Amino acid sequence: MVYLDRVFLLNSVVDYLLFLCAARLCGFPLHRRRLIFCAVLGGIYAAAVFISELAFLAHPAIRLAFGGLLALAAFRRFRPVLTFFLLSAALAGTLLALGLAFGSVAGLAQRLYYADVSWQALILVSILFYVLLRLFAGQAARHGGGELLQIKVSVGGRIQTVTALHDTGNTLRDPVTGCPALVMERRSADALWTPAVADVLAEQLSPEEKMAKLHRIGCPVRFTLLPFRAVGTAAGLLLAACSDYIEVNGKRYPRTPVALSEQAVSDGGGYHALWGAMEGGIGHGKASDLAETPVAQRIQAG
Repeated sequence: MVYLDRVFLLNSVVDYLLFLCAARLCGFPLHRRRLIFCAVLGGIYAAAVFISELAFLAHPAIRLAFGGLLALAAFRRFRPVLTFFLLSAALAGTLLALGLAFGSVAGLAQRLYYADVSWQALILVSILFYVLLRLFAGQAARHGGGELLQIKVSVGGRIQTVTALHDTGNTLRDPVTGCPALVMERRSADALWTPAVADVLAEQLSPEEKMAKLHRIGCPVRFTLLPFRAVGTAAGLLLAACSDYIEVNGKRYPRTPVALSEQAVSDGGGYHALWGAMEGGIGHGKASDLAETPVAQRIQAG
């Protein structure tokens, strides 16, 4: 006997948790409404398979195609789609191991396939599955650099919110004050400037030349130059604006330098800034060995 309501609920919950963990592992921002919508579609598809008129949906090729399209709709990028499939395979392997441990792989698989489990067991399994995947994703995120943050930036009265990676390998500071700097992609900071300032910042000039030109046009924002070094590149200077404040997790850090990077700080566009300060805004973790990718080229104090 097939319990369509349980099939729908179980698949929706599992799909949502897999989407969440794939997004966290890849460092992508969580668009929860989109993920929930796609998870619900997955639950509807899983239930539709058991309707006799729609039995053709159970064909493996259709299952694979639908799963890929669903994940692509959820993330709109291919890397988390691959991660989603890998997590799904890991879950299937876990279920196989449980079946072997309890002596009946076919029996366990059949009960899960038809969602022939009690509501109490369904809720308990869902909670345990979430906790395990959350711990796994959390460990991977810490190893990769940190969590995603929504940071509010105010410069000259103009306010913009940016998604940033909390990266303890980013030790860029103002050499005079010792204040940690927020590293932000220049192209993602246009809302913070007047059109005249934005035009100067977009020019193909060195940081020193841009700073001199900003001074000549009477830029109301105070800019400075911060020395930096990055893995695989020579040391240099970053142009940085003195902000009114940045706000992280509800806490404001006044006059924080906002350093502008001409290069993308992530390889998938999931975030557009790097913030390295520990809790309290002062401490930093030790810089770690980094890979030769755009994500891994963390900017460090020089």
